[in-house]
Amino acid sequence: MERFESINFIRWIFKRYKPLIIVEIIAFVLSLVFSSQYFMPKEYKSFTTVYPYNISEYSHEIPSEQMIEFLNSVDIKNQVIEKFDLAKHYNIVRNGKPYIDKLYAEYDHNVNVQPTEYGAVTIKVYDISADTAFEMVNGILDVLNKKIHQIQKEKSMEVANMLKMALDSRKHQIDSMSALSKELSTKYGLLEYESQTREVTRAYYQAAKGSKQSDELTQQIKNLEDHGIEFRSVNQHIESALLDYSVIEAKYNEAMKDANKNLTYWNLVSAAFKPDTYCYPLRTLIVLGTCFAAFVFSIVVMRSLEKLKQ
Repeated sequence: MERFESINFIRWIFKRYKPLIIVEIIAFVLSLVFSSQYFMPKEYKSFTTVYPYNISEYSHEIPSEQMIEFLNSVDIKNQVIEKFDLAKHYNIVRNGKPYIDKLYAEYDHNVNVQPTEYGAVTIKVYDISADTAFEMVNGILDVLNKKIHQIQKEKSMEVANMLKMALDSRKHQIDSMSALSKELSTKYGLLEYESQTREVTRAYYQAAKGSKQSDELTQQIKNLEDHGIEFRSVNQHIESALLDYSVIEAKYNEAMKDANKNLTYWNLVSAAFKPDTYCYPLRTLIVLGTCFAAFVFSIVVMRSLEKLKQ
């Protein structure tokens, strides 16, 4: 029964081949016209794939997610738009409304950023100019690199400035305690508390009592008793402050080194190239799809009209 209905349907189509052919010719011509350069400008695609590198961690996001956040940020979009004068390139009137929304919508339509399966990031740019598509891919990477460098330099300089303040504080502390130590040493003849105490005590008991040497030793012992503890404490604080100063200075030098680094924040996996064939519109698919849709629609309409007549 189904085979009989199929044969009848095919016979029905052959009996009405003339109007169907006319409809197909019209659909073919119209699809060619509306898929032409005038209605659908050719678009070229250029792309690159990169791995994030040297990007500091700001959250629990993986590096590729951080890179995508940067690439989708308004700041980078604005820099790319300004760099390539995309408002003029996309024929968007600056005084028109809504200017910003149209510009961002066109940018998002033509620039596509996606993560890959293995943690890399792919940047695709579509444009009516093959040269512009190719240059924009490299331009986006350049803007991305400068943006990340700026942010990480600012963070490094913040750390460096804090460490510089700590260094200045330690230096002032060391200078003050060194001046006090020098004053105690000069005024009371203090040099090194422990060893000097042992030597003076030994010399005192060996010297004859009542002699001039004994009086001098007595005075030295008195100086050690009155100011020795203070002198030792000052010197211990100086040693501790010098150690802290060395640690802070190493951190400061490292922070300044980070701030002055000129790094690349991505490793190139697949370099961009200038396309020589357009990727859109696919005129063959548009024509075939339009003709097939017209064919089906014509059959439905004719069958419906025949049923209405019956």
